[in-house]
Amino acid sequence: MRRDGYQPDFVNYSSIIQYLTRSNRVDSPILRKLYTEIESDKIEIDGHLMNDIILGFSKAGDPTRAMRFLAMSQGNGLKPKNATLVAVILALGNSGRTQEAEALFEEIRENGLEPRTGAFNALLKGYVKTGSLRDAEFVVSEMEKAGVMPDEQTYSLLIDAYAHAGRWESARIVLKEMEAGNVQPNSYVYSRILASYRDKGEWQKSFQVLKEMKSSGVKPDRHFYNVMIDTFGKYNCLDHAMATFERMLSEGIRPDTVTWNTLIDCHCKSGRHDRAEELFREMQQKGYPPCIATYNIMINSMGEQQRWEQVSELLSKMQSQGLLSNSITYTTLVDVYGKSGRFSDAIECLEVLKSTGFKPTSTMYNALINAYAQRGLSEQAVNAFRLMTAEGLTPSLLALNSLINAFGEDRKDAEAFAVLQYMKENNMEPDVVTYTTLMKAMIRVEKFQKVPAVYEEMVMSGCTPDRKARAMLRSALRYMKQTLKS
Repeated sequence: MRRDGYQPDFVNYSSIIQYLTRSNRVDSPILRKLYTEIESDKIEIDGHLMNDIILGFSKAGDPTRAMRFLAMSQGNGLKPKNATLVAVILALGNSGRTQEAEALFEEIRENGLEPRTGAFNALLKGYVKTGSLRDAEFVVSEMEKAGVMPDEQTYSLLIDAYAHAGRWESARIVLKEMEAGNVQPNSYVYSRILASYRDKGEWQKSFQVLKEMKSSGVKPDRHFYNVMIDTFGKYNCLDHAMATFERMLSEGIRPDTVTWNTLIDCHCKSGRHDRAEELFREMQQKGYPPCIATYNIMINSMGEQQRWEQVSELLSKMQSQGLLSNSITYTTLVDVYGKSGRFSDAIECLEVLKSTGFKPTSTMYNALINAYAQRGLSEQAVNAFRLMTAEGLTPSLLALNSLINAFGEDRKDAEAFAVLQYMKENNMEPDVVTYTTLMKAMIRVEKFQKVPAVYEEMVMSGCTPDRKARAMLRSALRYMKQTLKS
């Protein structure tokens, strides 16, 4: 538009954001860039555009900015739609910020609006995600008091909560309540039970779920089979994953891109890159165009094999299909280049991203810091850390643990402890990885006598030592004993 001499207005920006939101192509960096343009164009934001911005950030999984624009909207006397508020509650819940989600839910009530099933479900989902079973049960009881009828999603979420808590009988009672309430359990409900077993490592129960499902007269759909394939793939049961895929086809259920991506990804993670490549070709031959997620999986696969020409080819194919690299693409590239020691290429990726107007994410810097750490390049790791903080990004625990590892590998134990001190000064809680990495650093410089003190501090801080931490302690004590004997 600008090239043709036209100035975009609030309607144009609204249309763009709505399109991105509806097509699930919205992400926070794109919205931030659009808002910067809105400001530079001095466009006055009306209620509709503000509503679209709040909804966009919510759908993009950025509740902080969604809440910021919600506050701005309310401060200007604008009223966001009820569906937008529900989306913000959902984004907060998905981020584990259930107290804020509940406060916003109560705000809807205080404004004289009666929350509907969607609002209750959004709050319920947050509690289920954080494992707050009692709060989840309370939300359902409040629904009943308010005369709001639970729907399939309500029951599915409650089943999810009970399944994750290991209360299988309670989950089965909910299934019976569904039937009593004339809400027929569908394939999605059973897929949530299956996902709960998957997340708890009980993949063998997949067959039991399928059996129960069929005995209830519910036919598995594509989503159920996708979860089942993912369950088998996660635990390296590739034969079962492929058998499930074949069963799905034999029942006349067409796979989708998610199905193919799951199959390709589980073969990559199991080191079966050759089979993953075959599936990638088969996917296209059968008329399923790869999406950005497919390309990201294959770029990671080729990068792990250090097949750099193929990485370039995949990036070119993406562009020819009109697919834009997203934050996962850049993070993947930084990660594979970094792990292979191609640090100049990794940094170039960050610079290319910046040149397009987007800021690198903390995940990208984490990948770069970790890559330097693996090779004991502590100075470069510190430089990457400084760049990260200069971008205004808050260092994560992962980045700081990687920094400790970098100093440990470079035999700089004093600097490793300085990172621990930095954590404490900035109210960050060290975890078991922090202390285990510090113990490893002490062993590397043969300061075995310091290891028990680090271990003790870990226990006193409330961290539960894992197998690796205990092994570090035993190793140090063994060396100390040998030193005393000699």
